[in-house]
Amino acid sequence: MNESEFRLRLEIDVTVLEVWIGQGWLIPETTEEGRHFRDADLARGQLILDLLDAMGLNEPGVDLVMDLVDQLHGLRSTLRELTDAVSRQSPDVQEHILSELDRLERHERR
Repeated sequence: MNESEFRLRLEIDVTVLEVWIGQGWLIPETTEEGRHFRDADLARGQLILDLLDAMGLNEPGVDLVMDLVDQLHGLRSTLRELTDAVSRQSPDVQEHILSELDRLERHERR
């Protein structure tokens, strides 16, 4: 979606959007036609609004939350890749990996 549709859907003005982009909370795709936002950007924008308005966080608090969200997404991607890599291994290797995970989990519960 283009910038004005994005702002309209979130009910924010240009100044607010510039702050969010300046803070690195949103990174729109920039083309010759202007900035474009994905559905994921819209979800991030709604989260930012909730953090600032409904939850009363300040900018450093939003920075922290957005950093944690980005880390979580990165870890999910890494886990997906790791799961795919394990699924391509032989059954004995898969069994060995699962056994090792069980051993580590039992060790952590102590």
